[in-house]
Amino acid sequence: MTRALVLAVMMASSCDWSLHRMQEQPRCALHEPTRLLPGGACDLTPPDGVVPYRVVSDEPPLTRTLIARGRDRFDRFCAPCHGVEGDGDSVIARDMRLRRPPSLVDDDRVRLSDAKILTIIARGYGVMPAYGDALPVRDRWAVLHYVRVLQARELALDGLSAGERKEAARWLR
Repeated sequence: MTRALVLAVMMASSCDWSLHRMQEQPRCALHEPTRLLPGGACDLTPPDGVVPYRVVSDEPPLTRTLIARGRDRFDRFCAPCHGVEGDGDSVIARDMRLRRPPSLVDDDRVRLSDAKILTIIARGYGVMPAYGDALPVRDRWAVLHYVRVLQARELALDGLSAGERKEAARWLR
């Protein structure tokens, strides 16, 4: 009995017992830089003849339809916390005591890269849940472009003609 116990202790002490092994290993994330692959990017196109496990879609072309889709997805998924105008003012946000959702139209968020915003939408951030399963990649791009439209609202519209201002007002609520 003692011999078996000593043997078990010796075997257990020789193993790596980190409970976070899978979380701590190097990994590659879409739209994030990496040292694991040549070129420093995870979103590589597979060689000819290879069927990829997951199809990586590039940025869809920017169209009114895409922005309208982004507005719809934003209103459903983002506006309850970030507010309809993206300013962080909503009924839910007012009830959050510890940390309110940030404004998406302030200078800090305007300076975020598209890749960072797409990653936040997919993985979540802080108390914000991940929407990677709920929003397909194309919808994440649509939301990103609509957020960029909200951020552009702060720009002066004086340089536009009357017709352009009218059209812009339609898109900017």
